Amino acid sequence: MKLIFMELKVLIKKETQIEVLLHGDPFGFSCEVLGVEDMRYNSYSEVFTVSFEEIYEYTSAHGLLQSDSFTKDFSSEGFHYYKEDGKWHTFFKERGYIFDEKSFNEDESGRKYIVRTLLKMRGTGLF
Repeated sequence: MKLIFMELKVLIKKETQIEVLLHGDPFGFSCEVLGVEDMRYNSYSEVFTVSFEEIYEYTSAHGLLQSDSFTKDFSSEGFHYYKEDGKWHTFFKERGYIFDEKSFNEDESGRKYIVRTLLKMRGTGLF
């Protein structure tokens, strides 16, 4: 049975894996690929084979999708990030409160923080 899953890993393009991990639904995608209802008896590593470095390199080449708005006036809750005047700015918004604000003078450190945060929020436990 494991051999079949190993073959599936090869079939899923790295770009697809990265897009799902950064902006999609890893749970739904994994369940569909593995043909299961939930991930209790499976591992996300059966579906996602990309490394953090590959994901980061992808964002270096393709950029990061910024949050919907470019100011702190975001109406939606969650993790927000935007680039303004060459600096990355990030924060979380929950129940109308903004917390954990960060600003990064260097593009690289800002993108690494954003990518790492997005990957942690996906709940796959891969990174």
